[in-house]
Amino acid sequence: MVYGFVIHTVGATLDETPNSSRVLYSKVFNYELIDQKQNLDEQCLQNERIKRKQHITIVARQAESMCLLSRQASGRPASEFIVHPTDEPISLLEEDVGVFSLSPGDLFTCEKIVLWVSVYSLGFSLICDSQENLTLAECTLRTVVKYLVDSLKLLTNSSNVVLKADKIEMSLDKFMPHGQLLFLNHQATQALEKELISSMPL
Repeated sequence: MVYGFVIHTVGATLDETPNSSRVLYSKVFNYELIDQKQNLDEQCLQNERIKRKQHITIVARQAESMCLLSRQASGRPASEFIVHPTDEPISLLEEDVGVFSLSPGDLFTCEKIVLWVSVYSLGFSLICDSQENLTLAECTLRTVVKYLVDSLKLLTNSSNVVLKADKIEMSLDKFMPHGQLLFLNHQATQALEKELISSMPL
């Protein structure tokens, strides 16, 4: 089960502090059900939502830190990570993808696994339960990132993530409905992408 999905900034240069990461978009799956199960009053629910946002921010900062370390270790020049040079589809290298775990009690009551993908100035993180199929989770995250970046042109302007939040939401509902990961072959993925393109407003 996927707990949440986050899009955040990644330092444009290797010497930027990781704590500069900003959350541009986040989605916690089935949070209404989580709140209902806790059976809390309105004030407690509000406090829980604030705490949830704080947790998402911490995850984004940790993911950015891991990303910058990976970039530094790759030996690639910082200039390669600043802008998307062409309109060609993105290609992800090994150092653009990573994973780390959050022990029980760090942020969540149960252990969580965070998979991240970095694309120039943007980072994408998937927060999963520890029992989740990580191979499937990584494959899904790669697919979602490539679709969002290539189809929604998120790299064109940093504000595009905020302006296209509704389209990002629709995309997530297709690729991981209610936080469930889907086994999709290439043909099924293409069918989903075509369905999204036809259903999205211009």
